[in-house]
Amino acid sequence: MRILITGGLGFVGAHLVAFLGKSHDVDILDGFNGNYVGYKYIHRGSQGLQETNPIEKHHRQLNLRYRLDLIKGYFNKFYNNHSFEFAFKSTKYDLIINCGSLSEAILSQHFPEFTQDSIVTGLHRIKKSYPNTPCLHISSSMVYGTWEGVIDEQYSLGSENPYGLSKIKAETICGENDVILRPIHIYGMGDSKFPIWMNIERQIAANKPVLIERAGCIYIDDFILAIKKIIDNWKSGTYNISYNFTRTAEALNKVFPEPLDIKEKLGPTGKPRGLLVSEKLTKTFNFNFSYQDYESTIKDYYTKYENFRSQQ
Repeated sequence: MRILITGGLGFVGAHLVAFLGKSHDVDILDGFNGNYVGYKYIHRGSQGLQETNPIEKHHRQLNLRYRLDLIKGYFNKFYNNHSFEFAFKSTKYDLIINCGSLSEAILSQHFPEFTQDSIVTGLHRIKKSYPNTPCLHISSSMVYGTWEGVIDEQYSLGSENPYGLSKIKAETICGENDVILRPIHIYGMGDSKFPIWMNIERQIAANKPVLIERAGCIYIDDFILAIKKIIDNWKSGTYNISYNFTRTAEALNKVFPEPLDIKEKLGPTGKPRGLLVSEKLTKTFNFNFSYQDYESTIKDYYTKYENFRSQQ
């Protein structure tokens, strides 16, 4: 197939380019540069918006290099544009995978216009240019706002920030032949926003406990395998994707070689987040996750992190 991946230099997009580029013709659309707000800035709670400090900058550069190495040789064309104003309608695609957007809910409060443009306007332009091309749209569990307990795709939508609201609007642009995928807390090597090891080093340097949100999650490796399963057995619809286990301080303590003071915290809105049910996805596509507990994913993540860092 000929596939266009928007946000192909990002965390999820780069893994998709590398995985699908082995067997398909892949083009990338991405507006990333050194001034991209999700790369340059971070939110500091009551301190407001700040540029990344040296520890964070190091990790973001490290993960960017990882993503660039990951996609090397696995795509045909690269279109550099963040607003999705691209003039290559003559290219026909069999599938569009839309990963392009501001990818941090807290930052969206500081950049609402960019959030709207990258999430909503971007998808609208794509659908206008390619109205008959199936689209796999990466949405977010943030469309549900906050919740307690276990929920499925029938749970009512609602959000309290520009990111979640934009994701809700974007879903309405999708058509009857599209797939909407709602992930929660994707993590793994290549993440430039809040990689686990960056958070640990930053907190240790500040002589503060490491904070971890006890919530549902999905490791990038299983996320990519699920998308491959969806592409191979296309059935349009909306699907949650999350493990049936949570990320915990206990698991992280077992993997990281140094003794850590780890404390669990509430979600980005200051409220608890429940678990998503992925039963619709696993049954529809006859899919089983590779990992059965959080500790095993963290071991794999840490091994990849150490191997790549040692090569730099």
